[in-house]
Order: sequence, then structure tokens, then C-alpha cells
Amino acid sequence: MRRPVGTALFVLLWWLALFGWWVVLVGTNAGLELVAGACAALLGALLALGARRQGLLRYRFEGRWLAKALKIPWKVVQEIAVVFWALALNLAGLRRLSSRYRAFDFPAGGDDPTSRGRRAVATELDALSPNTLPVDIDPDTGLALRHELDPRRTSNDLP
Repeated sequence: MRRPVGTALFVLLWWLALFGWWVVLVGTNAGLELVAGACAALLGALLALGARRQGLLRYRFEGRWLAKALKIPWKVVQEIAVVFWALALNLAGLRRLSSRYRAFDFPAGGDDPTSRGRRAVATELDALSPNTLPVDIDPDTGLALRHELDPRRTSNDLP
């Protein structure tokens, strides 16, 4: 059984993170928005506590996957250029934009905390890139599915 102090700290940290995220997304500190954010953050923190008690928040992150995050700022800058170039060509009528969904191999692993952490890191890092949008990683088949705005300018691997 978990200690009450540890549970309270867990809920508090989740509440702070979710409330801070709410304020950033809303972009205002109006009183009613802060009350709504506090309520939504409390609900989210309690849902996270329920997920934790069901054993759904067990992750372990591998250093080599976290190290790939260091490349993301440069990749985001490159892909912003790709997106704007594709948009400019499309608006000028020189090339029609043809996005697509693509599946490719990914070492998804199983249901262990390390594999879940790998999938979470890869999905979040790929979601930061403006040219790609991760859709799903299937641990059973070892395939990742993502949407690519300009498929000519993407690689076959997640970050």
C-alpha cells in the first residue's frame, strides 16, 4: 500500500503540471479561467492517480532514446523549412501537396516499462516535428504508423 504522503505528492505534482499547462494553453490569467483550470487540473490529477493504481503509469526511459531529444530542435527547424517550402510550391501551383500515411518497422517491444517508455519518447519526439504526425505504434507487429505532410523529406525512423 502506498503512503498517504506519497499519494498526496503525486496528486499535487500532477495538479501543478496540468494547471501550468492550462495557463500556458489558455494564454490568460483571468479569474474564471484560473478556476476552470484548477478544476480541470484536479480532475486530470485524480485520473492520473487512478491510472497509477491500475499500473498504467509504469515507464522506464532508456538513455539512448532520451539522447535523441537533443537532435529535435535542429530537426524542427529543418522541417519548418520543409513545410513552408512545400506550402509555397503548392500555393504557386508548381507542385501539388501529396501527404500520406506510412507504416515502418519500429522496435516497439512488449508490455514492460522500458518498452512503454521507448514508445512514449519516440511518439512525443516525432510529434514535435511539423512534417510528421505519429498515429500509432503497435507492439504486436512492431510497426509504427505516421502521417507525413511531405513524404519526400522524411526518414523511415522515429526520432
